[in-house]
Amino acid sequence: MAVPSVPEGTALVLADRPWRLAIGLMLPAGVLLAPRFLALGDIPMCAFKHLTGVPCPLCGGIRACAALAQGDVASALLINPGLMPVLALATLHSGFMIAQAVSGRRLLAPGALTRAWQWAGASLLFFWLLRLYAL
Repeated sequence: MAVPSVPEGTALVLADRPWRLAIGLMLPAGVLLAPRFLALGDIPMCAFKHLTGVPCPLCGGIRACAALAQGDVASALLINPGLMPVLALATLHSGFMIAQAVSGRRLLAPGALTRAWQWAGASLLFFWLLRLYAL
């Protein structure tokens, strides 16, 4: 399915602005709330690992976000290195979503970050396979 061609700088429909702002704020909220979620105790967080005994590609994501919220990048990299490109790109994408919501203008053409998301996903899967191999 082809992505519609919409030029950058095009004004957004008024209804697009609130949902772009909400989506843009999800990542910062998730990172900031991660330490509080971990404080809930020893809850099985990953259904995949709970059912199979094998960690999923996102295992450790909440702990990595909690480490990032505390400014501990080194620990976040140790917990799940494949997640870091995904979080970096999500930060960039969130910034664009917030900026678009505030400005009311499209700053990126639809699908502009598609290739970057593909590479970030490939990185996540690569590091997951390395982690499975090390088990």
